[in-house]
Amino acid sequence: MERLGKLYPDPVLLFAVILLFLMGFLSILSVEVMPHIFYDLGLQHFRRPFFFLISFAFGILVMSFISYALNYKKLNNQRVVYFLVGISLLLLFVVVLKKLILGKPVERWLIGTSVQPSEFSKVVIVIFIAYYVARKGAIDRLRFFGWAIFVVVAHAVFLFLQPDKGMALFILLIAWGMLWMGGTSPRIYMPVGGLFVLFAVFMLFFGGDYVHRRFMAWQNPIEDSFGTGYQVIQSLLAFMNGGLLGQGFGKGFQKLGPLTQADTDYVLAVIGEELGLPGILFVLVLYGVVVTRLIRIAGEVADTFGKLIVYGVMLNIVLSVVINVMMTVNLLPPKGTPLPFVSYGVSNLFANLLALGLVGAVYKRQLHYRLL
Repeated sequence: MERLGKLYPDPVLLFAVILLFLMGFLSILSVEVMPHIFYDLGLQHFRRPFFFLISFAFGILVMSFISYALNYKKLNNQRVVYFLVGISLLLLFVVVLKKLILGKPVERWLIGTSVQPSEFSKVVIVIFIAYYVARKGAIDRLRFFGWAIFVVVAHAVFLFLQPDKGMALFILLIAWGMLWMGGTSPRIYMPVGGLFVLFAVFMLFFGGDYVHRRFMAWQNPIEDSFGTGYQVIQSLLAFMNGGLLGQGFGKGFQKLGPLTQADTDYVLAVIGEELGLPGILFVLVLYGVVVTRLIRIAGEVADTFGKLIVYGVMLNIVLSVVINVMMTVNLLPPKGTPLPFVSYGVSNLFANLLALGLVGAVYKRQLHYRLL
């Protein structure tokens, strides 16, 4: 733990994140390498696990640097915050523009399939709402929050146009949750919640046949078992095959083809099939440790801006885990929400480590004040 303390101010939190990553890394090895180990194993099968490992190592270094080198209070500055907001909106706009130029029905990537700006937009929204509530939180009139609402909805609109309606709803949830956690007056966050609900209903109403089919797959996946209900059925079959104790590492069947997103959105199904209930509980306990440590850190932070950054990062992780788990067992409609630190996805992994770097910067400053 002492060595981990040199990388991050809270070594327990870092240790839990490393274990979560190892669970994901082993699952990716199981999906990409184990099926080929006895007959056609080649270097190409190690590409995704290696890329995931290198991305995590680089992300840890960036997280450590931010934790110890960044004075997070310098982010509580109008120019800095709106620069980040501008960059975030510009990247989302470029993705939509790329979609229109290429004539694609769906486009969520800036470069190839490795850079997804929406993942970094979540971090920017956390910083922006923390800044705005810290500056305006004592005001109990909705009109003073009109600009904040506009910035959040602007992000949601660009995400809607990609289209990534699930991420748009996710952004709205984070913003609304942070208003509540920031102690904002009910005269503000209740109407804001109503506005966000109206916008969400609008997105779902004009989401086209695709959204309708997603909801139908959620209600009755058997009805379209080879279409929108396919992944849900294969995920549930993976849990059934795993039973109580699992089939054993590398011995899962669904990852061999039926579960086509085995190492991304449905990685928990792979863990459930191969490691059973103990594997799933181990992952959930690790998330519990991460969330508990974040709540503890937030409780020790004196200023509103720092406290809300920590709460925003915690909310992001909690929502991601809850949505992914419920989607995997068909308690929510299918939505591509990665499992933090476990699912394969460089943008999501790096954005979460960047967010924890901000938390580390906040916590490091609190430890400094405690020693004075």
